[in-house]
Amino acid sequence: MNKKQTIKTLFLLSICILCVLVFQLVVGGCFWWECVPNRDFHVLDWKLPAYLFPEDANLSDIHIPSEAGGEIEIGSQDIHWNKGNGIAGYDINRYATIKKAVQGYGFEVKQMVDDETKRSWIHPNEVAFVSITADEMIIMCGNWSRRRRCGMVARYQEYVIFFRATMDEEMGYAEFEKIVIYLDKQISSRLYP
Repeated sequence: MNKKQTIKTLFLLSICILCVLVFQLVVGGCFWWECVPNRDFHVLDWKLPAYLFPEDANLSDIHIPSEAGGEIEIGSQDIHWNKGNGIAGYDINRYATIKKAVQGYGFEVKQMVDDETKRSWIHPNEVAFVSITADEMIIMCGNWSRRRRCGMVARYQEYVIFFRATMDEEMGYAEFEKIVIYLDKQISSRLYP
């Protein structure tokens, strides 16, 4: 092979490698060395059960919301009780890479602010739970739409969970913490069997 053929071959090989990398990025959302592993479960399998909520609660099925932000799997569930005065929301998102999950976690944490003062919520002394498996977790409470609310954001590898609820006579700190513990056990049992 002469020098011209060698350069031509290297150029074609480079183009082929570049095409494979672009294909991997477009189809998988990541390069194979940073992609998360395949899982034998889906976020839509993790519906919250009714027994965790007040007796009169109405729970939607877990569903894929109409808006997404770069997740490879996304699930959302809405819960209402006390004629709609009590509200909870549950989102579970799976990202293509850990880096994207870290960014998703940070975005959700920034949602826990007072809607009028824009101050961050604070951690309640009444909730003592600390996960031993979450890579990152924060539990905070504050005001939203003139109601007391608490929220938990947790990242487990490529998964980010955001649970928030109105705090009232039927959903106190103990009930909120019970749901947080349930969520932690569910994802931990799948990721760390």
